[in-house]
Amino acid sequence: MKIMTRQRRSALVAIAGTALLAGSLTAIGAAGSPAAAAGTVNCSGSINGKAGGYIRKRGIKNSTVTSNYRSAATATWSPRAWIEIGGAGGPTSWKTSYIVPSTDSIGRTVTLGGTNGQSVLSETKVAALYRTNGTKVTGWSPKKVVNGPTREVYSVTTSGVVQQTKLSFTTAGTRLGTVTNLPVSLPSTTTVAGVWTSHNGVKYDLLYSINPSTRKLEQIVVPSDRPAGAKKYVVRSLGAGWRYMSVHNCYDADGMVAAKDIVLINPTTGNAVRIRQSNGVGHSTTFSPATRVGTDGSWKWSGISS
Repeated sequence: MKIMTRQRRSALVAIAGTALLAGSLTAIGAAGSPAAAAGTVNCSGSINGKAGGYIRKRGIKNSTVTSNYRSAATATWSPRAWIEIGGAGGPTSWKTSYIVPSTDSIGRTVTLGGTNGQSVLSETKVAALYRTNGTKVTGWSPKKVVNGPTREVYSVTTSGVVQQTKLSFTTAGTRLGTVTNLPVSLPSTTTVAGVWTSHNGVKYDLLYSINPSTRKLEQIVVPSDRPAGAKKYVVRSLGAGWRYMSVHNCYDADGMVAAKDIVLINPTTGNAVRIRQSNGVGHSTTFSPATRVGTDGSWKWSGISS
């Protein structure tokens, strides 16, 4: 399994987690339209979770479900979030690895593999997650864990402090390393999701959260190698009931662009919608109108984003 570099990530489909709304498609409404980009812009990602005892994975391009997989057997453990750490793919098959915090407070590394056009995963490999000191990750139960592809793991403590944990990639596997507190907090977050991006040669991690009290979408912009520079913004209203979300990078013919797609999921109704932010690293308040993702009623999942 190859560790995914920044360059390889921009060439592969980004895989991330999701969000929920207990309302209708019109409950979000429009907040303006993104500025026109040069050429066609497509936003791609994946959403992982659990339903009916099976691990599930769907590929998303814009608002279309492009693939739909489940594990060959049911899983006895339940995920809280999915943090992509590497992947490889060919003309007919693919594999992707994740760090997966779970409801039993045990950290796992999970590799999913599949064949294009099939509906059952060819591989669901689960292994223990370790820290750089060699100890297994147990008792890992922060208030929230940010899902999404990144070379850092973000979590929220029970007191609301946002923490960055650096990942160490070794021949023995991926390890959880140094922990740094960010100068921002998320005291009342329903769910958090994230994605990495770059701007002027600097890598950033974009964290999005739903505040259940204000029903606002909040965003934290983190310079990946300078977490002390993290800042939080309120970027739009959402309405009531959202529970899960997933954030996806967007590309044109020249590579990654500023826009980001946010997929919101309501696991109670099983409905999902997508809104597009015109500029992620710029914490833009300009979004596209909500667009339905997949079939209504088909998203009654758990464990998408913490």
